[in-house]
Amino acid sequence: MVPLTSVRPRLAPLRRLARSAAARRADGVFLVEGATLAAEAAAAGLGVREVYIEGARADEDERRLGDRLAGAGATLISVEAGTLARVGASVTPQALLAVVERPVASASEEAASFVLVAVSVADPGNAGTLLRCAEAAGAGGVIFAGDAADPYGPKAVRASAGSIFRLPPALSQDPLASLNDLRAGGLRTVGAAAGRGLAYDRADLSPPLALVVGNESHGLPSSLAGSIDEWVHVPLGGQAESLNVGAAAAVLCFEVQRRRRDAPAADGTVLDR
Repeated sequence: MVPLTSVRPRLAPLRRLARSAAARRADGVFLVEGATLAAEAAAAGLGVREVYIEGARADEDERRLGDRLAGAGATLISVEAGTLARVGASVTPQALLAVVERPVASASEEAASFVLVAVSVADPGNAGTLLRCAEAAGAGGVIFAGDAADPYGPKAVRASAGSIFRLPPALSQDPLASLNDLRAGGLRTVGAAAGRGLAYDRADLSPPLALVVGNESHGLPSSLAGSIDEWVHVPLGGQAESLNVGAAAAVLCFEVQRRRRDAPAADGTVLDR
């Protein structure tokens, strides 16, 4: 393990990575906090460039992981207790922090049947939750479009619970172009909006489709209406006026998964999975 004799020169770049989406894009890396997520990143095949460990706080598993990542090519650096609290964004600072190479967005074969598009979702916690829901529901791709939170920010990475490593999202500055590309590729675009269109259990959510969700406060912009093929909503009970975008997306994503699971195969059988 390399001792960190001069903290300041290394901590400044780490702080930039924690706070700046532009720095993460320029350097092609992002921060992963904690041994669990760092191990998942490595297991997903992502390159780990540096590992910082607070030796006084690290347990045996964290030290063992650090040694394993160092054996795979990462630079392992020991820091004093309390150092990582000055870098990371976690309320409870971890004893291990990794600098990981950003994956290239790639879609599985299922991308042709189910993609989640998040337009101008501002909260990084919601961004991470959307990735987690999309992976759990079997989506083949996720697109963050418009003025959206960076899914590679520390809070979003934590909220994704590792999904960002296995289902790396595509980023797009132009939501309209993204929707039109998806439609040209044969996907129906289904926009989610409170009280608009059919209730989700009555709507056609059978793949292939792109499920489109919008900003927490303003929803989907009217400028995209011409590129939305159908609208869908989640009926609400009580006096609630709306759902958090992550909660609404979870309901809709798992309905898409149910429709796909219940769809008969070419031989007429129904998959039970």
